[in-house]
Amino acid sequence: MSELLFDQVKKKLRRLYLRDMAEYLDDALEYAQKNRLGFLEFLNDIADQQINGRKQRALERRLKQADFPRNMTFDNFDFNFQPSLNVEHLKDLMALSFVADTKPLLIFAKTGAGKTHIAAALGRLACQANFKVKFISLQKLLSILYTSLADDTTDEVIAGLCRFDLLIIDDAGNVRSKPEYPSLLLDLVSTCQGNTALILTSAISFEEWSALLGNPPVTHAIIDRLMHQAELINIRKALSYRTQGPEALDLPDLES
Repeated sequence: MSELLFDQVKKKLRRLYLRDMAEYLDDALEYAQKNRLGFLEFLNDIADQQINGRKQRALERRLKQADFPRNMTFDNFDFNFQPSLNVEHLKDLMALSFVADTKPLLIFAKTGAGKTHIAAALGRLACQANFKVKFISLQKLLSILYTSLADDTTDEVIAGLCRFDLLIIDDAGNVRSKPEYPSLLLDLVSTCQGNTALILTSAISFEEWSALLGNPPVTHAIIDRLMHQAELINIRKALSYRTQGPEALDLPDLES
């Protein structure tokens, strides 16, 4: 192939938004010549390159949209650190059937026990499985919903959140509550039910939620909906990664 024709083909591929094929064309031609590929084999090779490139960019967009904290994955999670963690159950959850079935997953453990890591790592797996995911703290979520009351856009905000396949609500137990919060959270949980899978992490038990949020009747309604068909990870007597883990500082464990 002449250099002029080669450049023309690359330009045409870019005009057709086939960037990966254009960038790979030189290597693809060299590989085809070296391995004496047929025309269809060559076309299949460069088509695979385009498909894989688009998949990778789509994954990167989903990860960016999810807004996960730091690099929390199962590759850097110590499955053996927590003696009370049901590792077999967690590995079953990694198959993500609860996401496909739009069920809640509730993760209870004290601060520093790794519940956020588990939630974020599951969220990353969901992104890799083509699910749309959003990670957000409970305080930030409630603040957004509260702000939406000012311009009467609460329904639109909730609808937008429930368009995700998986909504991860982190750090229940650390909330500066307002009287409107319980009703706003109930509206969100009710709208998500049957439409969007939820992961919720909490440093406190459900028995303490009424004191946290106020309005016990509404709080009990929230708990009732969250518990319906929910999966549960309850790390009892958890160790703290921050104070007892391999990279822990020499600080007292305030959670003890």
